[in-house]
Amino acid sequence: MYTAIGSRVTVAIGVLAICLAAISPDGTWAAEPVKQAKKAKKPAQVRTSALAPNTAVPKFASAETAGKAESCFGEAPTLDWLTPDEGKAGDKVTITGTNFGEATCLRGVSFGPGHPAQFQQTNNSITTIVPSNGKKGLVLLTVTTASGENSKPFLVK
Repeated sequence: MYTAIGSRVTVAIGVLAICLAAISPDGTWAAEPVKQAKKAKKPAQVRTSALAPNTAVPKFASAETAGKAESCFGEAPTLDWLTPDEGKAGDKVTITGTNFGEATCLRGVSFGPGHPAQFQQTNNSITTIVPSNGKKGLVLLTVTTASGENSKPFLVK
């Protein structure tokens, strides 16, 4: 009886050793000290951020007008209902809810992980179309804003 448990422990330790070997640098084992690479002295590098030539930068006349600028942070969106709550690729879906924020603050709508959809936002609703490359079955329709995300189940036929 101890032999069966002993072999399980041996297998578990062997798997652990293989995992450690796969993630340790330079192929060293966890029991060996990690070799330190010699670092050559290089001059300090300064990182600068340059805007793309066609990027629009908001300009403010004063601190007062800058304080009134649009803010994308607040409460996470709330999804009240989906109309309809099921459909096939190409069908139009209306998402009704609150806290979607300004149109520029809405980050995305997706039908399951990795299946983004095109959308159009108006006041407290978002209109989207079920993507053709998505998975069929029950998925989570997710609305993502700068403040968070929320989901409702949706059946893709």
